[in-house]
Amino acid sequence: MAVAAFFDLDRTVTAGASTLWFGKAALAHGYYPRSQLARDAWKAFWFRMKGDAGQDTGGLRDHILSAVKGWRRSDMDVLIPEVLAPILERVYPQSWERILEHERAGVRTYLCSASPVEIVGAVARALQMSGGAIATVAAVDGDGRYTGELEGPFCYAEGKAEALRAEAARSKIDLSRSWAYSDSSSDVPMLDAVGHAVAVNPDSELRKIAEERGWEIERFEPRHGLRVVIASTSVVGVGAIATGVALGVRAIRRRP
Repeated sequence: MAVAAFFDLDRTVTAGASTLWFGKAALAHGYYPRSQLARDAWKAFWFRMKGDAGQDTGGLRDHILSAVKGWRRSDMDVLIPEVLAPILERVYPQSWERILEHERAGVRTYLCSASPVEIVGAVARALQMSGGAIATVAAVDGDGRYTGELEGPFCYAEGKAEALRAEAARSKIDLSRSWAYSDSSSDVPMLDAVGHAVAVNPDSELRKIAEERGWEIERFEPRHGLRVVIASTSVVGVGAIATGVALGVRAIRRRP
């Protein structure tokens, strides 16, 4: 059976909240009210300081779905390059190195997040993660507009673990030999699902759980001088996305 490594996105692979950059791009294109962006910026600040422990799952789900309800799928496609660039600029060098190490060892890597699959998938492709994205899929009607409903589980807390297990069954992945990385106690179900759990920049609750269970604890930090360069773009599925990323060699310890 195959082996995989599952990475949470916000505060694990990249600093900060990816949804804030989505909101800024949507505001610039007239899709999002400025008052809502201000509220999301405040939430992103507290998310950065404290993580997402204690988030109301239903409220978070409804917030994400209501943000895009009524949009056309093509509206989202227009935003992807503008959302992708600032996210990639905030990738932790250590997380990128872990992804590279797993890929070199033949371990399939996945990016897992409650954020929309359109955004998470673009980031996963840019980081050359062979497994792709496990993320929230918003339903689209016959006219190509988001309905405000879900297609599949909401990929947060137990829902993320459910989606992970479904992918493992579909792709014949041995979870007992696989890895998972996250910063938040909300991802304990995902971390519990694998044989090698890694707490990255853990919130206080996750740190306590990791210490009790003997999980690996890592601290990933941004480095001055880190540069993320979108190496190429192509049309994949719908919309233009970045498909290659290069990090400055000084920020990454390349191993043979």
